[in-house]
Amino acid sequence: MNQQFRRHRYPTAFVLTVITPRGRQRATLIDVNQGGARLEGVENIMRGERITLEVLSEKVTGTVRWVTAHRIGIAFTMPARTALVDQLRQGVRSSAAARYNSMALREMR
Repeated sequence: MNQQFRRHRYPTAFVLTVITPRGRQRATLIDVNQGGARLEGVENIMRGERITLEVLSEKVTGTVRWVTAHRIGIAFTMPARTALVDQLRQGVRSSAAARYNSMALREMR
């Protein structure tokens, strides 16, 4: 049986600009890896649409793979640069990021 798993996504809370077929909007990147990302706060978007993320003076293009009420998952057209992903990982600096960061959990004994 051939199973395919996505790479680990790193939690973050980075506000960025999303360019969609209907215009520009602000959203929060909540996790990322070289192959894709999950965003929160994107509105009026459909599965299969191509979008561009403007973040840290760079543009990363991808395709929307899934959509829920306030979140979307995208697969990047080309892998994001490792240095960019590393910078975005350092973006864990807000309380919003703590909701998605398992490192914020404490072990109970």
